[in-house]
Amino acid sequence: MTPNLAPLTEPQRAAIRQRLARSGRAQVDGVLIEADALALHRAAVQAEYNVVTRRGSGHVDLPAAWLASLTPQQKTGLGQAVQASARDDFQYLYDNHPIYDLAEAGQAAPVWAELLAFLNGEAFLGLMRDLTGEPRIALADAQLTRFRVGHFLTEHDDHAEGKNRFFAYVLNLTPAWRIEWGGLLAFHGADGNVAEAFTPRFNTLNLLKVPSPHSVTQIALSAGAERISVTGWLRAS
Repeated sequence: MTPNLAPLTEPQRAAIRQRLARSGRAQVDGVLIEADALALHRAAVQAEYNVVTRRGSGHVDLPAAWLASLTPQQKTGLGQAVQASARDDFQYLYDNHPIYDLAEAGQAAPVWAELLAFLNGEAFLGLMRDLTGEPRIALADAQLTRFRVGHFLTEHDDHAEGKNRFFAYVLNLTPAWRIEWGGLLAFHGADGNVAEAFTPRFNTLNLLKVPSPHSVTQIALSAGAERISVTGWLRAS
């Protein structure tokens, strides 16, 4: 299934350009044809995920089969260790399906291979160049992310040496979300306050200039859904 962009009027495009130029962040509401976004959500619910976090100073992928083999006490201990390390250090805990890496290895499911081809097609990349004013955008990588109860991502700015990232994007796929469930894309102000926060509204594409200090707030115990998104970076080739 190849997704289709919903039409954007020139006034809508102009408003997004102005917002990105002013603040380095913006939202594109209803970016896909709604039926296509719903189909992607259905596929994402069925995808296989690893849990990702940090241990020491490095990224760790925890396969679902390995986690299932742990005793309840071991799972509790692992969760407590991750939460404790987030008090002072960069840390994260969420589920990941690495679309780009799987596609590079020829192992991506057709739905995700087709999505990646769409994200790297001229229709999408051309729109991104138009909205951001960045003509060097030539590549979009992608991963599925799923934030469940207790998951979070602490402050970072998305800069990675040698990756040539111009903008990060988040395509939100959860059909309904409440602010109090957490999972907000929070932008950190220099004064220590939250300068702004984006709710993961369905079929909304969030764009943020790299580097931009931000975090994803922890998913509340009361959350009635999983925060599922396609995320990645718009990069030079």
